[in-house]
Amino acid sequence: MANTAVQILAYVLCYTGLCGLIASTCMTEWKIVARANGDTAVQEERVGLWMRCSKGAGAEITCTPFTSILHQPREINISRALMISSIVLCGLALLLTIPGLKCTRCLDGSKQMKSKVAIVGGALSILGGACAFGLICWYANEVAQKFASHNTGLIKYEFGRAMFVGGAAALLSIIGGALLCASSKPQKQFRSHPEKPSVSQNQASEYV
Repeated sequence: MANTAVQILAYVLCYTGLCGLIASTCMTEWKIVARANGDTAVQEERVGLWMRCSKGAGAEITCTPFTSILHQPREINISRALMISSIVLCGLALLLTIPGLKCTRCLDGSKQMKSKVAIVGGALSILGGACAFGLICWYANEVAQKFASHNTGLIKYEFGRAMFVGGAAALLSIIGGALLCASSKPQKQFRSHPEKPSVSQNQASEYV
């Protein structure tokens, strides 16, 4: 009963992590303007994986989507690929975990197979979360290096909210997958051996 509750908790964490990864991928605040040295018309600028949004002095927000793949910076293309891969892995993990949950009736005929399916789902969730978390750490390092560089021009960027959302979602996916693997271990089955009659009982039967 305790393992079932842990499995349900792990599934909820994995589901929340997947929703956070999707939200982080779609957000336009992966990096934002930290400061501008000089007179510039742009008051605020946000850069996401799919578009760039600028807010001028008149409080009007203008968003420009990234239409070309080849003409984008390296971190944009790598981030897109890894975030989509992470979402696919976590989505497959949720679908595969459903028949492996102890609260469902799927695969009840084979307890060992049911446990293995849940463990594979947990492993996929860990892999997807690790993929996203590694990417966010690398992206943060790129932003930090460009911020510290003196050759980036007038505008410098700092971390946006999407990075924090994605990092938290990746950790939830990793924790949920680990709990799922830990709570889905197949139980060892012990065979019951018939008791052998004692020596005294054998001797008593011979005298009779």
